[in-house]
Amino acid sequence: MLPKEHWVAAAQTAVRINPANKPHTHQFTAATGQVLPPAHLALLTAKRWSNTGVSLTVGFIETVDPALRARILSHMNAWGACCNAKFTETTVNPQVRISLQGSGYWSYLGTDILHIPANQPTMNLQGFSMSTAESEYHRVVRHETGHTLGFPHEHLRAEIVNRIDPAKAKAYFLANDGWDAATVTAQVLTPLDYSALIATAQPDPNSIMCYWLPGSIMKDGIAVAGGTDIDAQDCAFAGSPPVYPKPKSVIKDAKDHKHEKIEKIEIKDKNEKIERKEKIEIKEHKLEKIEIKEQKEKNEIIEHKVTDKLFDKLTDAPINPIVQPIGGQPMQGQGADDLAARVQHLEATLATLTSFIESSLRPNLSRGALSNE
Repeated sequence: MLPKEHWVAAAQTAVRINPANKPHTHQFTAATGQVLPPAHLALLTAKRWSNTGVSLTVGFIETVDPALRARILSHMNAWGACCNAKFTETTVNPQVRISLQGSGYWSYLGTDILHIPANQPTMNLQGFSMSTAESEYHRVVRHETGHTLGFPHEHLRAEIVNRIDPAKAKAYFLANDGWDAATVTAQVLTPLDYSALIATAQPDPNSIMCYWLPGSIMKDGIAVAGGTDIDAQDCAFAGSPPVYPKPKSVIKDAKDHKHEKIEKIEIKDKNEKIERKEKIEIKEHKLEKIEIKEQKEKNEIIEHKVTDKLFDKLTDAPINPIVQPIGGQPMQGQGADDLAARVQHLEATLATLTSFIESSLRPNLSRGALSNE
């Protein structure tokens, strides 16, 4: 928090930047009949930037490696996915000034950073380095950036504070964090007034802006989970019209981009289906050709077997040495006559085979069932 002497001026700055930060005090004056003092009004003043959007420059107090600066900045800009907020690094009069050597993790709230001297940090990330776990960047950097955007602690909602046992809380934070009673009262036990907070209907125990609170300090014994990253409710709240809604043109571009991505996906799916269908058709065609070839080879084997069988039947018939002369009487072949008889018998066999080929095999050859051989 700012030193008390700066509260009134900081409240005036907050209202000038965003009139919606002005506290609604009519319920208090109506109840008490008194005019609230300026310091009390300052505490009830919200510290959000203009709802037309946030664009803040960021610098580092110490010399920091470029890779580390870029990593921190990328987590600060994670809020930009939800709302109209942008953080840009600069070395000239940065509005957000980060130190990595101060004590603890903290940030001033929203427009209050404008009342911090230029040579002093507005945010502290003690000991952050490239070896710091990524989960800590999500939990800590995004939490402190939420404060810079003007978001207070979610665990300070009255519904949560009323569940805390003050004595147990003071003992716990003194033992674990070294906080004195005043710090515990300010950071844990003092509920935010609704006039200083545009909030969701119910507190969000998983909000990035909510501390983890152990069950041991709660009256009901039930722990408050606490947030480890920007959750859906945080995102919806930050981008809502009273806070930092994105310009309609950006929303339209986002929708158009989404539709374009959907169309590309649909076209890709369609092309993949066509490609799969073509591959299936090619495969089926190949299988059909293989089946035709196999059937052809099968037919050729069968016909070869039939031909071989008929040929064997013809050639295996015994040669009868008894030749029937043209005159009609059988004659025992001897010498030259016997040779002539054998020739005559072979000629008769050849004529029979030729007749078989002409009548049975040649029609099949013409159909291509057998090879010319």
